Amino acid sequence: MIWYFGGGSIGVGSFVTLGVLYAFVDYLNRLFQPITGIVNQLPNLEKALVAGERVFELLEEEGREVSDERIPRYKGNVSFEHVNFAYKEGEYVLKDINIEAKQGETVALVGHTGSGKSSIMNLLFRYYDVKEGRITIDGTNINDLEHQTLRQHMAIVLQDPYLFTGTIASNVSLNNPDIPREKVEKALKDVGADTVLRNLENGYDTEVIEKGSTLSSGQRQLISFARALAYDPAILILDEATSSIDTETEAIIQEAMDVLKKGRTTFIIAHRLSTIKNADQIVVLDKGMIVEKGNHEELMQQKGKYYQMYELQKGKQAS
Repeated sequence: MIWYFGGGSIGVGSFVTLGVLYAFVDYLNRLFQPITGIVNQLPNLEKALVAGERVFELLEEEGREVSDERIPRYKGNVSFEHVNFAYKEGEYVLKDINIEAKQGETVALVGHTGSGKSSIMNLLFRYYDVKEGRITIDGTNINDLEHQTLRQHMAIVLQDPYLFTGTIASNVSLNNPDIPREKVEKALKDVGADTVLRNLENGYDTEVIEKGSTLSSGQRQLISFARALAYDPAILILDEATSSIDTETEAIIQEAMDVLKKGRTTFIIAHRLSTIKNADQIVVLDKGMIVEKGNHEELMQQKGKYYQMYELQKGKQAS
């Protein structure tokens, strides 16, 4: 455009030579490059400000005393009495929850996403404290126990378990000196992990990288089951522990769950209703409220929400 419209101004003897024009354009580029760089860094600056604000909020949180108090193993009688809870003031996610789990019972929590299943477990572990009502274990209000003391005889198996850098054996014992090698191997064998892990080159001493990405989801899940079994908890929570398992490993996982549940009070959060048919008590949640309660046969006879969910899943599996 400059050449076409300003051709008369550029050339030998004119005021603007070609070299001056090139220098002018080059200087403009050099001028705007750092300005562009500064503008491009503004989003990073905003992210850093937000992250820094959160870090300082965390630093300002009041710390809790670490308790090394030891208590006898629970019998496992758990009771939720008129529990209400809200993450944000006034927005209750749990409303008037009443659940009684007796020693050795299996209680399944079912419901659509956002119905409050995981929130109930968060309260039992005291990741959050109840707003109204109370939760007791063997008649003792959990708010009267220190966090570390409360969790001594409790264990949780998550949908996607976390494995640490080390070996399979160290991931079961978590390097706890109270759990000898014999106990680790027995736990792995009891949950059926030996059938899945025996083909590994170094067996239970196989190296595991962080998050266990070199192992399959089924192998990671069995290791987490063995970890829970080795610590011998009185109260066990299975948080959708079978939802990411392939069908080949599912039968082994089901047997492992049966081994884990023996003699413990077990809470199962499940989307696959076929995995909780044998539960002593099934609690159906909807929008933070208990809408149905009973065993599989009782709930199927009621032909309510549980019946609809079960038939829907059954139909999907058939198709």
